[in-house]
Amino acid sequence: MSPDVEILADPADEPGLVDEWRALAEAAGNAFTTPEWYGAYARHYGADAPPFVVRVRDADGALAGLLPLCRSGRTVRFAGANVGDRFAPVAVAGREAEVARAAARALGREAVVLHNVDAGAPWVGALGEGLRGRVAATRLRGSVMPYVPLTGHTWDTFLGARSRNFRSQVRRKERALVDGEGATFRATAVPGEVRVDVAEFFRLHNSRWDEREGGSTITSPAVHAFHSDFAAAALERGWLRMSFLEVPEDGNEHSTPTGERGSTHGSPTAVAALYAWRIGGRYAYFQAGFDTAWADRSVGLVLMAHTVREAIEEGADEYDLLLGNETYKARFATDERAVETLVVAGALDPTRLLAQVDAGVRRATDGLSPELRARLRDIAKPVLARMPGTRSR
Repeated sequence: MSPDVEILADPADEPGLVDEWRALAEAAGNAFTTPEWYGAYARHYGADAPPFVVRVRDADGALAGLLPLCRSGRTVRFAGANVGDRFAPVAVAGREAEVARAAARALGREAVVLHNVDAGAPWVGALGEGLRGRVAATRLRGSVMPYVPLTGHTWDTFLGARSRNFRSQVRRKERALVDGEGATFRATAVPGEVRVDVAEFFRLHNSRWDEREGGSTITSPAVHAFHSDFAAAALERGWLRMSFLEVPEDGNEHSTPTGERGSTHGSPTAVAALYAWRIGGRYAYFQAGFDTAWADRSVGLVLMAHTVREAIEEGADEYDLLLGNETYKARFATDERAVETLVVAGALDPTRLLAQVDAGVRRATDGLSPELRARLRDIAKPVLARMPGTRSR
């Protein structure tokens, strides 16, 4: 029997749908496809790119899945893909392709941009089959998402699988901070802390990135407001894992009466912050930051190690480092997923033709130095803003 497919401008209009949706997203361990992520997107970006949901139910009324989308210019995209890392249909496990195909039939001849979807995912082809016309996919770019499988690990076995140098650094540097500086770990725990803690996280994140080539991609006021909103919802659901490494405010080293090194203990000041979520079996690291004045004491490394230990103690199946292959992630990760950004559209659709130009430009600049790429990006900003793969934060 044909599924029941409906496009909903407001998913809250269908009784029970949001709760069913959340359960499927939690089972997949993906914050970026939750109704909370969609809701924060709608409130902070929805005026410019209106969101909607394509909902697919079986003939008996059971939810098979849905696609949380938005309309951005000439294209349809996953809602919140401008600020998120990994996207897919929200579906009963194993039914992603079926849901994508049914949802695509409701979309008709739309051009669809898929940001950061699993490379080679069968549902992508099913989506193309469901769209009307001679549809094909154009690949814009690819990336990786490192992760650490945790099932069966204790903290000691996790460290035991790393190099002797890594084990020594983690243990020695944590002792130096905790015993020598009076450092403590703190997690955001109550609603009244969320907005202040998110602001503190961004202060430390910006401190880390201000002196780096290219800067951070999450510095705009809109991004800050989005995450204050989402973090509050995540805390309410028990997902939020926002952690801080704090030292006494006047924590300058001094000699103790016994001659050992110590610190003066005043009110705490955060020197590192890490923003993560635990959804289903996945503990997902999103971003971090630290006070650059404390960089020589590896405060970022110590805090990340603390959160890996926390994930193991919680019984998480995986510590997901999300999008990007930065060097610091490689110190922890043992596996990675390939993701790609695609445009799925008709052969003569202007968006697909533009995507082919976009992909060609990216290939042509791959071998250039970061400085030259940055200069070319500045010159080409008016054109790049219209490219289908652009993520406007």
